Amino acid sequence: MANFKNAFNAKQPDIHVVIGPPSTGKTALIRQVVQSSKCLFKPIFINLRNGQFDTPQRVYDSIYSQFNPFFNKYKSLLKNNFVEKLSLKYTDFNLLNRFNNRYREKTSDDVRILLEKISDYLPNWSFWHNYQIPLPILIIDEANLLNQLEHKDKSLLKLILNWFVLNSKERERFHVVLTSSDSFFFTWLTEFLSTLHVKPYIIGDLTNQEAEEYFEKHALPQYGCKELSGKFNQIRKITGTRILIIDKYINEYKIYRNDGIKFEANRFSVYESEYNKLNSGLYYPNSYNFRFLDKLNPPLWNDVDLIKVMNAIVKAENQGYIFENDLIKEIGAEKVYSLIDYNFLHRRLTIRFTYDIIDPPNKIILTAMNQPSVCAMKQILSEIVEKK
Repeated sequence: MANFKNAFNAKQPDIHVVIGPPSTGKTALIRQVVQSSKCLFKPIFINLRNGQFDTPQRVYDSIYSQFNPFFNKYKSLLKNNFVEKLSLKYTDFNLLNRFNNRYREKTSDDVRILLEKISDYLPNWSFWHNYQIPLPILIIDEANLLNQLEHKDKSLLKLILNWFVLNSKERERFHVVLTSSDSFFFTWLTEFLSTLHVKPYIIGDLTNQEAEEYFEKHALPQYGCKELSGKFNQIRKITGTRILIIDKYINEYKIYRNDGIKFEANRFSVYESEYNKLNSGLYYPNSYNFRFLDKLNPPLWNDVDLIKVMNAIVKAENQGYIFENDLIKEIGAEKVYSLIDYNFLHRRLTIRFTYDIIDPPNKIILTAMNQPSVCAMKQILSEIVEKK
């Protein structure tokens, strides 16, 4: 939190790309930073999970619905700033409302005009500092869904991405924070923007010490399961150190306990999900063509490839990762990237904020999606040995 507060308070706005496996708390962390900083920041949230971002109308609605309340809140201040400092003669200063015709289907040109108006009406970063007003920060959750525009309106996509650069780097209007669980999002983004324009951050899980503290001091009292106190090292082998998974484990344990049923690792829902996914990927990889309709490419691995991957991950469990280049040498780049694309592996391209791995190397590494997945890999490998 301290690192992000410092980054967001920098004299020059930037584009921050926050990447990590699903449910590691990326968005929660950013929300906590901007909402607990004694009103230093005014977040403008756009959650791409809430709907498609693939037409000019949907893009327009998403951006308008978040920026318009912001402008209305600071309307009088912004009006005074523009009228007095820039001598703009607005007799009717209703900001974005003046440009929103709700009865007409929006086009890419409407989105362009909207973005231009937002840029024109926002003062630069120093203005907010001088008036001690919360600093605007644009936060886009699941930003990888921006790629919905790539095959439908690529010019609109480029317009939006260039607008990010214009308002952060060049005109110094606001920070842009893009969060994503997609391992390849940063690589995809830098195909459109120079790497000089974006800063990547990899958010991992908690350290063992942090996770045990959370387990003992927060989770167990919350769920009323004090009988699990002192057993974290055993439970961690199943849950890992991700807060959401620890919570789910304790909650499910409590449900089984109340029903008088012994709760074992193979009953844990996250483990079951990972086990079923790995089995499908091992024996029916072609079925993923029908289950993941958003994927552009079919699965490229075979059962032997996935077995090699599982063996490598299980053998490296103590260090927590394998090197991407090592696996590429073993099964080839296309198969490795296909397994990453279908969420059998997670790719970490930087060590920034990677605290869950001790002494992480300064190379691209691959991890399992979570610790229950590692447990499922062990079980499947043992079943393969038994069949032989």
